[in-house]
Amino acid sequence: MRVLIGCLLLLATPTAVLIGIKVYQQQEAQKIEQETAAVGPPRALGEVLFFNASWCGPCQRMKPIVAQLRRQGFRLRDIDVDKNRTLARKYAVRGIPTFVFIQNGSEVHRFSGGTSADNLRKLCAHPAYH
Repeated sequence: MRVLIGCLLLLATPTAVLIGIKVYQQQEAQKIEQETAAVGPPRALGEVLFFNASWCGPCQRMKPIVAQLRRQGFRLRDIDVDKNRTLARKYAVRGIPTFVFIQNGSEVHRFSGGTSADNLRKLCAHPAYH
């Protein structure tokens, strides 16, 4: 009897694992859609995604620079990686602050780390971002 139960478990386990993986993938896809909807879709012209976190010192030093450029008309979107983990995974953000430059829905450039207002302004100078 034990052998029979063991055989049944061995046959059922791979199927259960495959079903679990498929459900997980569907849930992750839904999370990406929900976070993208919450943040909004990338704009047709282009924009810069500013991935940051509240506990990150360099990110906090960049926030006033990003806010200043936003007031000047540059298209920068502030994305907290703790609140938008799936979106951060989608763009493979490994360190923060990270700036991802998007044009027509595709990534064209990125850089990580802090920088000066002048340097960030130069990077955003392309007409797609202004």
